[in-house]
Order: sequence, then C-alpha cells, then structure tokens
Amino acid sequence: MPTDLSATVTILEERAAPIPGDAAALEALVRHALMVERQTGDWEISIALVSDDELRRLHRDFLGQDTLTDIMTFPHGGDALGGDIAISVDRATEQAPEFGLSAWEEIRFLAVHGVLHLCGWDDGEDDARRQMLTRQAEIVESWEAG
Repeated sequence: MPTDLSATVTILEERAAPIPGDAAALEALVRHALMVERQTGDWEISIALVSDDELRRLHRDFLGQDTLTDIMTFPHGGDALGGDIAISVDRATEQAPEFGLSAWEEIRFLAVHGVLHLCGWDDGEDDARRQMLTRQAEIVESWEAG
C-alpha cells in the first residue's frame, strides 16, 4: 500500500432527514479505496449526501439530463487530486433492497463508485461498468474485513 497518500475527506449531510450511518466510517472507507487503488499525493474529496431533488437539479444543470440519478462525480481540474461526489440518499434508500443492502451500505457502495471515478475509472460501456462494480465490491469487502 502506498505510504505517500494524504487524503482530506469531508462529508456534507445536506439532506433534511438524518443520514443513517457513520460519517467517520465513510471517510475511512474513502481513504481505504484510495489506498487500495494505489493512489499517492494530496487528495481532497468531499461527499455531499443530498436529496433526489438536489441531485436531479445537478444532473440537469451539469449534464443537461433532467432525470433522477444516484451519484454524480465532479473531479477537480488540472493537477489537483480529488473532487466532489454527490449521492442521493433517497435513491440509495430506494434501490438498496434490490441489492440486499441497507441504505447505508448502498451509500458506502456509491461512495466507492465515486472514488473510482476520481481515480480515472470509466463506466460508459457495459464491460467497463461490470469491471467497476466488481472492483467496488472488492474494495468494500476488503474494508469490512479490516
């Protein structure tokens, strides 16, 4: 594992209802994902836990798509490492049972998805998406195993 990694992770709970999990654990998972992906340097990542309405607005304003989504990732530009991740708590809560997860487990899974995007992963094609989902599961499982 790289030792020259510094990661500042900020969790912003913007949704009106309480978030069903531990922000410190989510921060630790994000740092773990960066280490597993062998990232180095000074990273700054913020994760905003928002409502469906807020993420739909971002989706419309930034991608021109007035539809619901569960996550959006905004990489920092230039040489800066990191970026902003917005996760819909509403979407995570609704879709979690489809995957046999709690809402908090789905939020964690989505956070790792965002981190992988910040690390350069792309899920625009079906095969790449399958590989990315597999990698997400591996990272979450390795973090849970301690």
